[in-house]
Amino acid sequence: MAYSEGSADGNFPVVQIRKLRKLPLPGEVIAQVGDKVEPETVVAKISLKPGIPWVVPVARLLGIEPADLPSSMMRQIGDRIKTKEVIARAEKGLYGRKEYEAPTDGVIEEISSKSGRVVIREEFGKEEPPISFDAAFELGVKPRELPKFMMKKIGDEVKKGQFVAKKGEAQAFFTKNARAPISGIIAEINESTGYVTIARPFKEVVVKGYVEGTVSEVLPGRGVWIDTPAVRITGIFGVGRETHGALKVLVNKASDTLTPEMITSECEGKIVVGGAFATNEAISKCVEVGAKGLVTGTASYLNLINSLGVKLGVGITGQEDVGVTVILMEGFGTLDMREDAFTLLKALEGRRASINGATQIRAGAIRPEVIVPFPDYDKPLTKVTVVDEELSPGQRVRLINAPYFGMKGKVLALPRDAVTVETEAKVPVVELELDDGRKVVVPRPNVEVL
Repeated sequence: MAYSEGSADGNFPVVQIRKLRKLPLPGEVIAQVGDKVEPETVVAKISLKPGIPWVVPVARLLGIEPADLPSSMMRQIGDRIKTKEVIARAEKGLYGRKEYEAPTDGVIEEISSKSGRVVIREEFGKEEPPISFDAAFELGVKPRELPKFMMKKIGDEVKKGQFVAKKGEAQAFFTKNARAPISGIIAEINESTGYVTIARPFKEVVVKGYVEGTVSEVLPGRGVWIDTPAVRITGIFGVGRETHGALKVLVNKASDTLTPEMITSECEGKIVVGGAFATNEAISKCVEVGAKGLVTGTASYLNLINSLGVKLGVGITGQEDVGVTVILMEGFGTLDMREDAFTLLKALEGRRASINGATQIRAGAIRPEVIVPFPDYDKPLTKVTVVDEELSPGQRVRLINAPYFGMKGKVLALPRDAVTVETEAKVPVVELELDDGRKVVVPRPNVEVL
């Protein structure tokens, strides 16, 4: 892909970025070391959702001691089994000769000689259709009465043979039950037909490259590390998922307000860059025209949640399904974007950027980021930036908590021992020299690398 230089001399602060792209659970890694990847390249995936585990007390059911279970098993860990298949047999147990049949299709995951239990992991296939059954008929009730007899609600996980509805008292002679014909998730309770629908909980999980770069390391079954020479800029607060697009600067100065008339159809698919403040109408217009992202100095908290229609939690952001990913370089309120960041973004206009709104303010701080790759960069690189970047003396940082919120400075030292701070908590600290000359000591989570 061709890129514009973005500045006359191309003198950008390019560093080596390393990004870990990892599955939440073991799966299949597609990319190999040396592969060139794009933001949309699938590097790893989970083709099947891990099924429901069945923990069965096989030793007790056979009438044998737990220690004798392994020698009584006819199938072993890792074996795929079918429903009604004999998987264990006791010749001289408490009940004489006795066999145990598998309650479901699946894979034997564990055989315990201590507990006497066998764990069978039921597998779900991608193409298995939902199953509907007449629960109202099994209970002998009218369809509209079904909801009041349900023991499970929509979204609940159930196993094959488990009760999902019941009419009558537990010990009553005329008690009627409806059992799940398959394992899965309750997808529908239909009051018109009396049918309950159970869907197999399949959902393909994919991990994409996110940035343009080269696979430098493979983590078998989990993911990859991707390396790329790039410019990385971090903000104070963000909302929205990973996305990418060409940078388009819509203002002239870091102090300019982003207004809706600046945003046209040409912003579709772009990462829009504003200045000091983005109005509520401007944020809404970004969603309307199909902009991928918005990077601006500040915005109003209420405007942001109203424009995007999202509730912001107190933990971590970045997983919200919003129309546009927003990164606030200076936080909430009305502040100019810091001049160095604006100048850099303006110089990078036209280049493709990958952005992520993920933000975590508390321990283990995560900051929203803008990454602009330089895949053909052939000059010496100053440093390697990893996801969890460590502080080091001389680094430029910004403070993200009171009483020095928003101030910048450089790291002087990193004391080895934790220090008791004003809150009486003992935490790791960093010694800083602020730009105004003051020397301060603050908790390490209160600073971020610029």
